[in-house]
Amino acid sequence: MRSRLSFAALVLAMALLGPAYTWAAASAAEIRVGSSAALSGQAAGLGLRFHAGAAAYFAQLNHQGGIGGARVVVDLLDDAYESDRADTNSRKLVEDERVLALFGYVGTPTSNMALPYVRRWKIPFVGAYTGAEMLREPYNPLVFNVRASYKEEAQQLAVAMKAAGVRTLNVFYQADLFGRAGLEAMRAAAAAAGIRILTTATVKRNTAAVDAEAASLTQSTPADAIYLVSTYATTAAFVRSARAKGFGGRFYTLSFAGLEQLRQALGKAQFKGLTIAQVVPDAEDRSLPIVAEYQQAMRDAGDRHFDSISLEGYLAARVLAEGLRRARHPLSRESLEQGLEAIGSLDLGGYRVHFGPGLRNGSSLVELRAQP
Repeated sequence: MRSRLSFAALVLAMALLGPAYTWAAASAAEIRVGSSAALSGQAAGLGLRFHAGAAAYFAQLNHQGGIGGARVVVDLLDDAYESDRADTNSRKLVEDERVLALFGYVGTPTSNMALPYVRRWKIPFVGAYTGAEMLREPYNPLVFNVRASYKEEAQQLAVAMKAAGVRTLNVFYQADLFGRAGLEAMRAAAAAAGIRILTTATVKRNTAAVDAEAASLTQSTPADAIYLVSTYATTAAFVRSARAKGFGGRFYTLSFAGLEQLRQALGKAQFKGLTIAQVVPDAEDRSLPIVAEYQQAMRDAGDRHFDSISLEGYLAARVLAEGLRRARHPLSRESLEQGLEAIGSLDLGGYRVHFGPGLRNGSSLVELRAQP
């Protein structure tokens, strides 16, 4: 077995991911893609939910005959949101010639570990759960981003800050590539909006020990608002600590924190005063055909929990499938890249993507969710 998951974590992951989740070797009637994501650790809620949505779509697709009669199989490995494990996983996946694409990596530092393998092995990298610029600049024809960028999220957050009367801002960010990507995106957006960043504080990845940083940003150099760049567990811990220290201003954060996970971790009372960017439609809005289809796929997989992260996984899986349909046969890594590029402009029913020659950033959708 390729995974390093404990037995209990494996059982949980399989239950959440549904019938499309498999560790079996692909046969001639299977199309294999590989993924490394957090299935354990403090960011597990992101990896498990993203791949729950992806698995729900693949199960539905396979039930309908797959791609030309071939089932889509995801070889999903746990990296616990740690770079070294993502590096090991990526090497295993690309060295398996049956794996046609790397799909649904979760996080900036882990996605970054895949990029050298993408370049060397010329394998498409599709639908990563990150909006970091490193996947966009410099241009890499093998990297297909489905979601909007952190730069676009930060621009919308800065507009909301200015409208709320925010003039000064402090920044709490993860001390890694993700944190720096989020910080730099906000530096540019805040400057354009006339908002001054006073000071910053960093936190190690996968930790909730943030009291010292909360004291620094709320008491030593207070600002009108605080911008947070971390996962849901760390972000929730910081908000609780800052509120306990008397901070009464607003918080703003990127989509990566995970709307539903963050709301659950904080509770309604402490979630109040927080604005989070979103790069997918409302997962409860059945008036959009794509959301209604997503909800049906989740129900079919035995999962009635609808959230933004599983919706993003579902959307990324839909895009990958569209590329597979357009790829010439026999399927290969090269023909899949060409198939994804051939998607062009596509409306999935309330969620639009556009790919083509020189175009690898599918969506620019950014919405904000705020609790007054």
